[in-house]
Amino acid sequence: MIYTDINKFLNDFIWLTKNCTIENFSKNRPASDYKLDILKEKIPELVEKNVTGFYNSVLKEFSQENLFWQDNIEVEKLPMIVFIPNKGISIIIEKTADDKFKAESVDGLEYISDFPEGTKFRSLKTKRRDLSKTTAIQMFVKIAKEQKRFILYAFFASFSINIFALATSFYSMQVYDRVIPTNSISTLISLTIGVSIAVFLELIVKISRSSLLDYAAKNMDIGYSHNIFNRFLKVRCDQLPKSIGTVSSKLQSYASIRGFISSVTLYVFIDFPFALLFVSMIVLLGGWQMGIVAICFLIVSIISGILFKDKIVALTKSSTNASHKKLGMLVETVENAESVKANGLSGKLLNNWNNLTLDNIEDDIKIKHYSEISSYIAAFLQQFSYLSLIFLGAYLVSTSTNITTGSLIAISILSGRMLSPIAMLPNLFVQFGKAKFALQDIEVVFELELDNENIDKVLHPHLDTVDILLKDIKFSYTEEIINLKIHNLEIKEGEKVAILGGIGSGKSTLLKILAGLYKAQEGQILLNGIQMQYISRHLLSKEISYLPQSTKLLSGTLRENLLMGMVGISDEIILEKAKETGLINIINNLPQGLDSIIPEGGDNFSGGQKQIIALTKTIIQNSKIWMLDEPTANLDDNTERNILAMLKENIKQEQTLILVTHKPLLLNLVDRIIILNQNGIVMDDTKEKVLEKIKQPQITTRKENEKY
Repeated sequence: MIYTDINKFLNDFIWLTKNCTIENFSKNRPASDYKLDILKEKIPELVEKNVTGFYNSVLKEFSQENLFWQDNIEVEKLPMIVFIPNKGISIIIEKTADDKFKAESVDGLEYISDFPEGTKFRSLKTKRRDLSKTTAIQMFVKIAKEQKRFILYAFFASFSINIFALATSFYSMQVYDRVIPTNSISTLISLTIGVSIAVFLELIVKISRSSLLDYAAKNMDIGYSHNIFNRFLKVRCDQLPKSIGTVSSKLQSYASIRGFISSVTLYVFIDFPFALLFVSMIVLLGGWQMGIVAICFLIVSIISGILFKDKIVALTKSSTNASHKKLGMLVETVENAESVKANGLSGKLLNNWNNLTLDNIEDDIKIKHYSEISSYIAAFLQQFSYLSLIFLGAYLVSTSTNITTGSLIAISILSGRMLSPIAMLPNLFVQFGKAKFALQDIEVVFELELDNENIDKVLHPHLDTVDILLKDIKFSYTEEIINLKIHNLEIKEGEKVAILGGIGSGKSTLLKILAGLYKAQEGQILLNGIQMQYISRHLLSKEISYLPQSTKLLSGTLRENLLMGMVGISDEIILEKAKETGLINIINNLPQGLDSIIPEGGDNFSGGQKQIIALTKTIIQNSKIWMLDEPTANLDDNTERNILAMLKENIKQEQTLILVTHKPLLLNLVDRIIILNQNGIVMDDTKEKVLEKIKQPQITTRKENEKY
């Protein structure tokens, strides 16, 4: 399986991962192209090389079982992926009545009579889907298992290091038992050369192990970071946590989990087992009497190591929570710096900050204190173990022939190595505490509902029309109060609708539900007759332009903010639309024009300027449905009239407009008005009829405090 043409290789890859219509691929495309993009980057270096492993990795991303490539086709195993020399990849679908094989490839549908020598076949079988919700711990374990090859190499490296460590012990024993009594200099030289080689190899292996673990840690960090942030991006908007800083701190704590996984794996499978091996070597060299002493000290050391475990873990939790709260307070203060200064809140916030800092410091000091006590006890036991073994060993050397002086020296060296893993326990418990609570924090994010929650495979339908229908909708921010209740609402494609109502009537909430950003606890939202919950978030974002009340800009250039989520838009189009909205005046005053850097949040722009940028982006996007929430709230009267004229020109007859506003001028854009209150829709009719009705005395009396 070798490609000689990189363009053919790339075309096959793009077809298979993007355009193949075979169900095994079209219905199992990964939610993210992250890993496929990594595989694509490897293509240039795989030309003229066997690509079996490459395509196995591709098929894995499409949830295909890990089956073997074979030299012959088996009809009962169709469909099969086939690699034909000098042609590339095809998918064999079925065998026809005239003994030809129906296949699909980058060239389209074809029929193949026979296959040349060297053709490779592999059956396609989709894995059974686990419909249970993915948890954070499952994600961490899965990614860690992907690095098992490197961790296994590190395991063998650690094994070799400990074996080399035995060489110095046996070297000392041989020198004292054979070289010194016989004055055998040649033996001494030979032993020294051999052990020197072992010591040098130990150094090389340690460096190699460090590199392997660093590489595995890097891969795990990339995987964890991608999966956690990707998961967070898919969380439905009504599920998002309110404290930005605290959530940010929690999401970043995955590094402590990765560190603990690496440390505990090597400890459980290497360090602690070798402590038992060193005990057995002491028994072998010094007999059962020396062994009993070593085993007793090992048991006592383990007990002392876990003595402060619960306190260390509890303090780690408290310290971690304080750190999260500090970051949350910092972000909150930066975001509301003007309000803090204007309302004189600096003193109160500083007191809260100092209290959290004090709690954090005190917890860290206590953790350090208990960890050091455990380390000191371990060091004491290590020294006392050494003294005890030397005392007993010297006595046995003097009174019996069961142990030699060389054996005693070797045992003294081994005793230190035997208890070294126990000294690592306090630090391991600190890591355990941080990892435990980091996992709990990240698990909270994984429990949040996603855009397409409980949908096995989201739909990417072609939407001929974009009619919207709401049936028996109920939405609540809390369990106590129903914030929005809609019995029936239908908005046809091309309608221009205004949603009016008083404060708290649910206008913005309704708009977010219509945009698919929120999910109602009860009822159905249908787009073109399809449950909106089933439709891909990516497709909804393409078909629906949503402009929120409060515009936030992302860090990057102005161009990047205008084209976020869009491709193939030229600067000419941007500038043309910028002239229509008045954004061109802002662009001309920026030092780098479209390439001017916007800081996080875009606070170097006024509210009105940010709104103009957002409106320009909406016009460039030119979706089938426009949803605008108070689009001119921050604009002056003259700019508002310009924006109104621009919107009238750009929103075509076949495009749908759903507008939330308090400004009468914007009603010129619509031909239908819906009025909401806390009980749901109170009016829904043509603009003329609704405006006429709200002028009637009985309506104004009943709703005299309502703002339309």
